[in-house]
Amino acid sequence: MFPWLTDYFSRFQQAYAQHKIPHALLLIGVDGVGKSALSEEISRLFLCEQSLHNQPCGVCHSCRLTQNKSHPDVHIYGADDARSIGVDVVRELNGMVTKSAQLGRGKVAIMHHAERMTESAANALLKTLEEPSGNTLIILMVDSSMKLLPTIVSRCQQWHIQPRQDIVLSWLANETNVSVIEPAILRVNHGSPLKALAYLEQKETPSHQVVAKALGQYFHEPWQIQLVAKTLSDGLPESIDWLMFILMDAMKLQQHVNIELLQFAHEQQLLKQLSKFAPDVLSDSITHLVEMRQSLAEMPSAIPAFLFAEWLEKFLSKE
Repeated sequence: MFPWLTDYFSRFQQAYAQHKIPHALLLIGVDGVGKSALSEEISRLFLCEQSLHNQPCGVCHSCRLTQNKSHPDVHIYGADDARSIGVDVVRELNGMVTKSAQLGRGKVAIMHHAERMTESAANALLKTLEEPSGNTLIILMVDSSMKLLPTIVSRCQQWHIQPRQDIVLSWLANETNVSVIEPAILRVNHGSPLKALAYLEQKETPSHQVVAKALGQYFHEPWQIQLVAKTLSDGLPESIDWLMFILMDAMKLQQHVNIELLQFAHEQQLLKQLSKFAPDVLSDSITHLVEMRQSLAEMPSAIPAFLFAEWLEKFLSKE
């Protein structure tokens, strides 16, 4: 289990020891935060035949089956790439809940991407969430509870999975050969440790280095603006995020923050160059980037290279 999940599993262990396990858990967190791993560990303890000190024994028949992802009483829904979870899936879940556990200990229903439930599917789940039969634990996983019906949310115990940054950065350092890991790498991956790991392990030059190099190239060779703009547009959506982080570091430098404490401390020459711009120019430039990011979210093809060229000319030419 990932180290940042330990506290959350401890919370379940405490409920297990006190015989106060909720009938439904709602795990809330971005993709790649480890919700699946946590649900698997919870299932292992919930179904263990001879748990010791509120830990799954790891050797009983149930633990072995859970470890091999073949336990007949662990039922997974919504793990495919389907765009929605229909009422038929929920009816299957509801039918499972009414049946006896095959191994006798209990049953676990895990639903990935619960926010994909159609309205009719969500309504079909309500009664089961309120009064599940037998020894049943239902675990729903979402990136945001705002995407679920309030009646669904109110029937679950909510756990917001928010990893501590220091734990994640330490884990990333141990998992990779990267000597210096900027906190911005976690931020640009929307707080997802597993996405940050994949980002660091990519064979190509990391996008934050590509963006910093492109920006530096524009300062020294402004006639290469079209090439720089294409480089930035090819790196969407991360390039917009990294540009914002770099400009925010430049604004912090203007406010006399120690450069060694900044996320892009390794790009000191670039930050000093950017810090020469007026604060309102940097602020306006960041605002424009935010607008571009929103346009990209609404229409993935909305940010062609010429818009980056326009951004460079309009703002970064005002030194």
